[in-house]
Amino acid sequence: MRQRSQSPGSAYFYYPRLVCVIGARDDEKATANFAPVTWATPLSCEPPLFGACVSPSTRTHHLVLKTGEFTLSFLGMAEASLVDTLGRLSGSQVDKVKALELVLEPGEVATTPSLAAAYARAECILVDRHQCGDQTLLVGELQRVRVAAEAYDVQGVLRLDRISPLLYLGGNRYVTTDPTSESRPESRGDR
Repeated sequence: MRQRSQSPGSAYFYYPRLVCVIGARDDEKATANFAPVTWATPLSCEPPLFGACVSPSTRTHHLVLKTGEFTLSFLGMAEASLVDTLGRLSGSQVDKVKALELVLEPGEVATTPSLAAAYARAECILVDRHQCGDQTLLVGELQRVRVAAEAYDVQGVLRLDRISPLLYLGGNRYVTTDPTSESRPESRGDR
């Protein structure tokens, strides 16, 4: 395959990425704010930590630091338009819950709600933060995870024949997986 050299930021080489929507309670406005993030990842199993990069210039960043908690909502491909709209609206200027008529699910441990349309939701307590260039890595300890029973098999693996996870491709484009492309290579021993 022929390649060309480019400067960082001029190609979406690290995409596609799974989209999650971070939720933050807004006590001042008696609502919650939701923003899509793709720079998010599990960080540790014990304790169960999850990190999400959020710009310090956003309302979401401010709210997470103020409340010390956040939620994560993972949505399917059918919700691509909603996710795109959540990313375009500013929580400082618009009550996204009211404007988009979002249906919320209350937390079991956290007081921040999540999106009811999600096939998986997680509640996190903020335990750390790291400034990484123009982003803040918000580190949350998972307190509770709720998943749609039909979305996962008995081993806890997402059922691609039932759920089409939303992936961000870059350039305001979204994609999902093809369940027929699943591969199970034979193990080659220890790594």
